Amino acid sequence: MNWIDNKVINTLGKVIDLILLNMLWCVCSLPIITMGAATSALYAVMLKMVKNEEGYIYKDFFRALKENFRKSTEIWLIVLLIGIIAAVDFRILQMLRIGEGIKMIFYVGLVFIMIMTVCMSLYAFPMAARYENTVKNTMKNALILSIVQFKYTILMLAVTIIPMAVTCLSVKFMAIGMVIWFVAGVAVVVWINSCVLRKVFLAFEK
Repeated sequence: MNWIDNKVINTLGKVIDLILLNMLWCVCSLPIITMGAATSALYAVMLKMVKNEEGYIYKDFFRALKENFRKSTEIWLIVLLIGIIAAVDFRILQMLRIGEGIKMIFYVGLVFIMIMTVCMSLYAFPMAARYENTVKNTMKNALILSIVQFKYTILMLAVTIIPMAVTCLSVKFMAIGMVIWFVAGVAVVVWINSCVLRKVFLAFEK
């Protein structure tokens, strides 16, 4: 009975930690420009949590936020810039009077660039939290890993994108989804991705 009680208490403790970390991420991401640093900090804690090596998770979060702020923010700004350019290009393509075939080629190219950017981002922020490296090398290694570890990339992409897509299905889903995302959604997604990344990083380090 004591073993069961300890298991329940530990599980409840993990759930509470996820909720509080999620709220920390939301607050630290509010200026938008700091979202990359907040995401790296969240991964720094989660990568320890999945190995049961977490210490003072809130102190660890803010320590990682401070240590990785510049690098993670630079990566985030690059990703954000690519997204803005792609969105503008999509809008320009809609207004251009060119052949549908040529337009479709450009559309496919832009979609491909956006997908590769998202895939690279799935690795870049946790790698910024885990490894000492330059922004250029972090993004390069993240892109390489997203291709080499393709099955894991697809898994993390599904874990990240599908809940977001479901949230956008209707106004009702969006209302419920926004509450879930604020309470624990981001932390849960990052925790699941961290379980996957643990295997990827072990192979990468070897």
